[in-house]
Amino acid sequence: MCRLLGVVASGPESLARVLAASDGFCELSHKHQDGWGVAWHEQGELRIVKGASPAWTDPGYEPALAAVAGDAAIVHLRRASVGIPVLLENCHPFGEGTVAFEHNGQFRVSDRLRAHYADSGLRACEGTTDSELYFGLVLDAFSRTQSWPEAIYEAASLITRDLWVDQPGDNPEALNCLLLTPDAVYGFSQSETSKLKPESTPDTYVLRLVERDDAVLITSTHWEVEGATEIPERTVVQVDRGTLAVTVHPGIPLGGPA
Repeated sequence: MCRLLGVVASGPESLARVLAASDGFCELSHKHQDGWGVAWHEQGELRIVKGASPAWTDPGYEPALAAVAGDAAIVHLRRASVGIPVLLENCHPFGEGTVAFEHNGQFRVSDRLRAHYADSGLRACEGTTDSELYFGLVLDAFSRTQSWPEAIYEAASLITRDLWVDQPGDNPEALNCLLLTPDAVYGFSQSETSKLKPESTPDTYVLRLVERDDAVLITSTHWEVEGATEIPERTVVQVDRGTLAVTVHPGIPLGGPA
């Protein structure tokens, strides 16, 4: 159960203001304490900075946010799933080329899905998380669809349908994610409330959208942000760099179209 923050701003100054005012987001690292990361583009190149310590104690966290240039960034606070170690290579965001990805949630990776991933020659994983495999599936889908919303939908549907093979209705706990590309930030919401931990609040996996004149934010809950509205389940929200235009791509049925 990690925390996600994506920002697309009208310019570098607006982006810096949002990140500088995200102390409340950092406070969540007292609980989500298994690492952090931030990704952005600088002079056309993807930059990612990570740490494996809690953000609130890591002396590198605030300088990393202060170093962010440009008009878009994604930030991640990690709370490791049981059995997955706290290592730098398991911290989000993950990057490939000019694209970065981060995930909030978890799902069981079957031997069947691992075999499909390996046999298809998908992106080599540096760490051991289900999240990085999810990213590889998104990249593979994009290679065919050339559409990031469709790629996210296809990857999420594949993961969901794979679980159904062994147990119908065994939905992933959550596939919430943020994707940063040279052109936009995308947010996707999918979760299974019946799999929430006893100590979790009902809104643990809710993703929210905040539209301001100078910036648009996509955030997890538990950080108070004025004007936040809930992103519907199994829906991709696209925020374009340059214009701050928001597009809500129609949601899909669980497991994808029939």
